[in-house]
Amino acid sequence: MKTNYFLRCLASFGCILPLFAAPCMAQSGTAIPATPSLVKNVGVSAADIPESKTEIEKNRAPEHIFRKKILATAFAVNRLAQVADIDNIAQNFPRELLLRLENSRKFLTRNSPDLLSYTRQQETPSVKLIKQVAAEYDSQFVIAGEIRNAGLDIEKKYFGLWENRKRHIDIEFAIYDGLSGALLARHNVRRQTEEQASVGRDKPFGSAVFFATSYGKVLDSLLEESAQLIEQDLAPFPLLAKILKVSNGQVVLDAGATSAIATGDLASVEAASNELPTQGLRSHQSLPAMYGVAQTNVGKLAIIQVQYLFSVGELSAQIKPDQIRAGDYVRFDTVMEK
Repeated sequence: MKTNYFLRCLASFGCILPLFAAPCMAQSGTAIPATPSLVKNVGVSAADIPESKTEIEKNRAPEHIFRKKILATAFAVNRLAQVADIDNIAQNFPRELLLRLENSRKFLTRNSPDLLSYTRQQETPSVKLIKQVAAEYDSQFVIAGEIRNAGLDIEKKYFGLWENRKRHIDIEFAIYDGLSGALLARHNVRRQTEEQASVGRDKPFGSAVFFATSYGKVLDSLLEESAQLIEQDLAPFPLLAKILKVSNGQVVLDAGATSAIATGDLASVEAASNELPTQGLRSHQSLPAMYGVAQTNVGKLAIIQVQYLFSVGELSAQIKPDQIRAGDYVRFDTVMEK
């Protein structure tokens, strides 16, 4: 009995001993790496990547949805006098729209206080400006819009003895791809109330007292419709993560746990083709219009480590070291089928 008791104590001491080993090694001068930028986790590698799309979808939980980065700029206001009774609708409407997109758990949101325009009015932005703003705010998609009409429509009845007043809200917004600068979708959403429906600047936009007003309820409905349209438009697009670093068959990506990326996730690597950029002639200038560089799928990777804002992926053996570089992209939709 005493011998068994002694062995149990010795085993317990053996389990505890490693806990003290690390501090002792640190004090003795032996270096212990803190959080290495490229570390392979045990249990998953690029060799485990399935070959078929069906098998990949079976491995993924249905509730696992990647969160795409999206930016909303301030909305232009066509007629400031029409919204004088609303608390800063130019900034607060896109902010509230982003909040609803965030609550869907499908997006990581950013907002800009500036218009997507070089003037105070909403104008068609250049491709260069869209790409510049998207890069500055680290966003895959950009939303810009305009409050086109928030005025009253007065209809006189019974020889002018009676007035029927309806207040309108007419908002147009566009969704752009931040990587290419392309326009993906444009929507015009409208509502109206059956009364004059003044709100009051004492009611903070998005607050309970704001949405309790008749015009606030109309804006609430408009925000829900806009958020649903954006979700539908962007559902077919995959999450894109930029490659920040390439080293020894592994890459560091600019998306991590906040984008719902997890260890074991699979992706395809898109590298810029070694060709001249695609160009076209402008009708009003002799300078060529730049359309971008073609992307080529060069292989697959598996996520082996995840931090909040970045992740590490292991490349499949088919990808050669000189095929990819920092600035290329990874698609997190499905791995390409053979």
